[in-house]
Amino acid sequence: MSELKQQAATVTRILAVDDEAQVLSALQRVFRGADFELVTASSGAEALTKLAEQPFDILLSDMRMPEMDGATFLAESMKIQPDARRILLTGYSDQESTIRAINEGQVHQYLAKPWDNQNLRDIIVSEAVLKQEQGSSPNEEYQQLKSQVADVEAELAQMSSYAGLAKEELLKQANTTIKVISGLANQLCPTPQGFTAKVISHSMAMGKLLKLEKRVINELRTAALLFQLGKLMLDEELRSSKPYSLSADQRKTYDRYGMLGADILMPISGLDFPAHLLRHLNENVDGSGPLKLKGKTIPLGSRILRLTVDFQQLSTGLLVKDALSADDACEYLLKYAGKRYDAALTKLYVALIKKLASFHPDAQDKLVLPNELQDGMIVSRDVVSNEGIFLLAKGSELNQALIGKLTAYLAANPQELNLFVRKEDTGPEEE
Repeated sequence: MSELKQQAATVTRILAVDDEAQVLSALQRVFRGADFELVTASSGAEALTKLAEQPFDILLSDMRMPEMDGATFLAESMKIQPDARRILLTGYSDQESTIRAINEGQVHQYLAKPWDNQNLRDIIVSEAVLKQEQGSSPNEEYQQLKSQVADVEAELAQMSSYAGLAKEELLKQANTTIKVISGLANQLCPTPQGFTAKVISHSMAMGKLLKLEKRVINELRTAALLFQLGKLMLDEELRSSKPYSLSADQRKTYDRYGMLGADILMPISGLDFPAHLLRHLNENVDGSGPLKLKGKTIPLGSRILRLTVDFQQLSTGLLVKDALSADDACEYLLKYAGKRYDAALTKLYVALIKKLASFHPDAQDKLVLPNELQDGMIVSRDVVSNEGIFLLAKGSELNQALIGKLTAYLAANPQELNLFVRKEDTGPEEE
């Protein structure tokens, strides 16, 4: 590859197109340096405008974008800069779109997300060399790629089936790991039982009311699960104290726990967005928070979390000396709307709280004793010990191995354990 870099001695001009700002930021980090000049666009239309204004060596486009997808953009780019090398970033689930891009957009490479940074740089360098040499005509390359479409289709079909299974298993493992970390943080940073669960459910309900994308709601859920993580970095006195009892200087230090949690999460791939939400958790909309962000410069998810966390703190006697009723806690939030809290979000959240107070759904699950557990039962709620240790994830299907582990744990740690399973899995009710 060093020979290729020598051949591509001139600066390689890249136009990267993706509707997600985080992806563009990641690409800017990948192509930081004197060998590359990266220009970004957040849509196909914006990218076509930039193509008309200046030349590029490489066009690097995401496949899934609103209004104009990657295949359409690359096909349109042929009319403006036919000699540019075209690379498509795609998922294995984008099989048909990838084949269409090869046919219509004459892509020279396609890469699966998530990419390997060094591999991506090497491919860009290789494509830049080919751009310089122009060893074969675009038409020849097009014919070569077109002849490979059948092989690509078969390969993607096979890989997508394996990748789908692998992705599902990895997501399940990641969610379990996050819940274990959350349980540890909750154990070391005492809060009343059910505190974090209510922060999670209220935050997700707000996300749904605001019609946020499912992906964003899931990221908000992860941030809510881990909101106490940064408190582990505080000294024991601060960690174990109730916020209302702290001095002004102590409170300034304490309110940085969201930033500390973000610092812990930042190196972990896939958790950068939840980390971003945690970093701004304790900002005030009037600009008096730790980082002095104001109004809508504070991320929406952070403003939602601030409301849901503070409501639970008010309801449990952490933020004020005596625990407040739901109505009094709502009045408190409204009092500080426009100062600490986003005014519009506060009104929406108060309406949600009052709606929840009048809503009593029929139970869809049932509490069972440990000796009543059977193969095939589906756990309907996370199983957590009295000490806050996460034991079993909601949605787990019980088998003899899991039942044996729970039985062994209870034998070593005698305690009452709330085990809920789906009602349809418990068999007929006893008369």
